[in-house]
Order: sequence, then structure tokens, then C-alpha cells
Amino acid sequence: MRRGWGAGPSLNWSVIVPVVSGAVLAVAAGLLLCAVVALVSPDGGGVAFGATGLVAGALSLAGLLVPGRRRGAPLRPRDGFAAVSLAWIVAAAVGAIPFLLVGAFDRPVDAYFESMSGFTTTGATLLSDIEGQADAVLFWRSLSQWIGGVGIVVLVVAIAPATGLATQKVFYAETSGVTADRLTPRIADTAKIIGLVYLALTTLGFLGFWAAGMSAWDALNHVFTSVATGGFSTKNTSMAAFDSLAIELVAIAVMVASGVNFAFYYRALRGRDRLWPAAAEVRAYFLILLGATLAVSASLVISSDGYGIGEGLRQGAFAVSSLMTTTGYTTDDFDDWNDFARVSLVVLMFVGACAGSTAGGMKVIRVMLLAKSASQEVQRQLEPQAVKVLRVRGRVFSEDVRRGVFSFFSLYVTVFAAGTLLIAATGLEPITAATSVAATLNVVGPGLGEVGGLENFSVVPEGGLWLLSAMMLIGRLEVFTVLVLLTPAFWRGSLR
Repeated sequence: MRRGWGAGPSLNWSVIVPVVSGAVLAVAAGLLLCAVVALVSPDGGGVAFGATGLVAGALSLAGLLVPGRRRGAPLRPRDGFAAVSLAWIVAAAVGAIPFLLVGAFDRPVDAYFESMSGFTTTGATLLSDIEGQADAVLFWRSLSQWIGGVGIVVLVVAIAPATGLATQKVFYAETSGVTADRLTPRIADTAKIIGLVYLALTTLGFLGFWAAGMSAWDALNHVFTSVATGGFSTKNTSMAAFDSLAIELVAIAVMVASGVNFAFYYRALRGRDRLWPAAAEVRAYFLILLGATLAVSASLVISSDGYGIGEGLRQGAFAVSSLMTTTGYTTDDFDDWNDFARVSLVVLMFVGACAGSTAGGMKVIRVMLLAKSASQEVQRQLEPQAVKVLRVRGRVFSEDVRRGVFSFFSLYVTVFAAGTLLIAATGLEPITAATSVAATLNVVGPGLGEVGGLENFSVVPEGGLWLLSAMMLIGRLEVFTVLVLLTPAFWRGSLR
């Protein structure tokens, strides 16, 4: 007997296709906006972006309208995982097309890598002459990060009532955190709140950059990539090109603010007494930022790097803020710094910022829970019969959360180790191999060695670029959403 789309163990394409189509529709809108930029710019690109946007828009509308059985159809967890992963894969593919048509890249792998780096807000680039690119290309790089920062699928969820989709599973497969942080009874309303916070940060950041001395063009591009903690710049030397303390301070403020859980802002504005689970994490986040800034800055001052106190603090604060929030802007070549500073920055890449923010990495709350659990296990050796409750700042976390955090950490380390070995097999030296994986898995951008802060990823062979593109996706969707697709149980239909 023939199975329908929603029957049996097969994926329910009648609800997956509209989710993917909704993501592509958001990408198409961005491409058409870039076509407008190209029309008013002397360096062209209008046809490449306009044609791609129109075709992608038409196909996405067809995908939203064709599956007539989608209304009221159940969306199982496995459908949610597939929908989210496919949305990002297809969005990156569509976003890569203009890069090829306009001539920014000759090989599909290069265009796809740049596009995936944009949507996942990684910021790793293959371009050696960024300032030589067309305005439409520069704007698309920035806009793709802004779209990806809020989450392509969150945009779909926000318009879900109009499409009749059951999107709770999709929303939780997209967002980050150890527990579901639902701000309102309706998922679509929660997505809209996240979007409004994102727009508010974008507006304030634009005004800040503009007031600090950036042109309106540079301010718009850089606020897109700083609020998204993405790091693409319109300049070859990133933020160093402006050589402005005022601009760097605004960038630090925007990056750090974007690394805070968006739910925290909403609850703070609502005046709620209990801001958990975000408050303790936010406190720890700022303490880590402060401690790391002082430590790295001090190492620059007392080492042979030749920095005075003021310059050391300036460079240390910017690098720590940029890499812990996984933005990836640079004002100096930190690859030339002392070993303590370089290792500290790599560690901060893995820590990341807060859950529920635009940043990558493991997230501060997971690091807190891992540290607490490890401490309890040590104590358990002395008191084997004691019952230890996982509690952080007064909040009790269930054993399911404990297991989930340990599982996430184990998978994260395993993916990093396997990725490093595979990249090293392509011929890259160890430091470059390891930090290229760290920079893409943690969606940071720059690494060390041949992929350092003032370098690009052109040294990576073609096979390595495909692998690093996968690392970006795995890191952006926090491991489980992507890796579950590789399990036999997923394809047998065991996951309901």
C-alpha cells in the first residue's frame, strides 16, 4: 500500500516543504533588496541578485501554496529537525548563486562556503580583496548575517499563523539553550518578541556607529554583522580600518549586548521579579568578559608584545568581546600575540555568550552547569550516598538537563576532534587545522595560523571547505539538530 506524505515512518513533507519555502522566501526578499542596492550603485550586480531573488521567490511561494494538506498536520520532532536543517542548507545554496553570477567566486564550493558563513553568522571568508567587491555583494554578505542572526526559521515561525503551520517543534529545533525559553503561550508571539528585540538592537547600533563617525553605508553594514555577531566587514582589515576608539567602543557595546539572552531583555522590560534562567547566566557572562579582558590585556602589557597599558587594554577588550561573542571582528593581528593571550581567545571561542542570543559556542549556561556537575561528582567520591541536586543560583535543573548538557559537551568535543583530524588530513598544519574547525564549529570566523585574524580561508582545499561548511551548520544548530539526521533511527522512522 502506498504511503502518504504524513503516513508511516516517512518524513511529513507536507509540513517540511512550507517551512523550507518560508526560509527561502526570506532569502529571496533579501536578494531583491540587494538588487535595489545594485541599481543605485555604479558597480552593478542588479541582474544577478534580481533574477535569483525573483526565481527563488516564485519557487518559495509555490512551496507555500502547493501542499494543501498542511493545515492541522502534526509536526513530529523528526520533521522539525529535517525542516530546520534543510532550511539552512537550501538557504545557503540560494544565497550562493549571486556570488557566482556576479563573478565574486568561480567555484560553487567557494560561493557556498561564503554563503553558509553568512547565514550561520560565522564570518569566515574566502575573499582576499573585500573592498574590491561590488556594493551589492558587500551588502548581501552583511544582510545574510543579519537574516541568519535572528534565525531564518524564527522568521518563518513568526508568520506561522498566516500559513497554518504547527511550528513548535521547528522553533525549538532552531533556538539555542538547555531548556525551552517560552515567553508567551503562543510560539509565534515569542518569535515576534525575539524579532522586536533584534530590531531594537539593530536600530540603536546603527545610530551608535553613525554617531561615532561611520558613514551611513558602513554603519548599516556593520550593525547588521555586529548585532548578528557575524563579523563580516566592508573593509579588508575589518574594524582596524577605521582606527577609531569611539567606533570600537560602540562595536564592543553592540557585540556584548547581542550576546545576552534576548529573553532577558523582554523580562527586564516587563519588570518581572524573577529573571531566571537568564539572570545568573548574564552575570556569569559579564564576569567572564571582565576577567578575560583583564587577563589578556595584562598579558599584552607585561609580555614582549610592546603594548602600553592603554593600548593593551584597548586591544584586549576588543579581542575578548569579539571572540567570546563569536563575532570575529579584528583590530589587531592577535595571531602575533603571546601564547597565553592566543590560547585564552581560543578557549573563549568555545565558551561563547548566552543561550538565546545570536552568538555561537557552547554557551555560558552550559559551562556553568558542566562546572557545577563536575564539582558535585568530585564531592560524590567523598559522600557516595549523598543525593546531589543540580542547582545554580537557586534554580534546580532536572536530571534530564544534566544528561542533555553532558551529551551536548561530549558530542561537541567529538565533532571538534573528528573535524580537526579530517581537516589535518587535507594537508593543513596542526594549529591551522584545529583552529579552523574551532572557528567554524563555534561560528566565530577567524582562527590562528593560516586562517588568522588578518587572513582568509583560501588556504583550505576544496574538500576541507565542504567539511567546514558542515561545521558551521552543526555549530549554528547546536549539534543535535543536524547529527540526529545521521542516525539510523531517524531514517527508520523510530523518532516520532
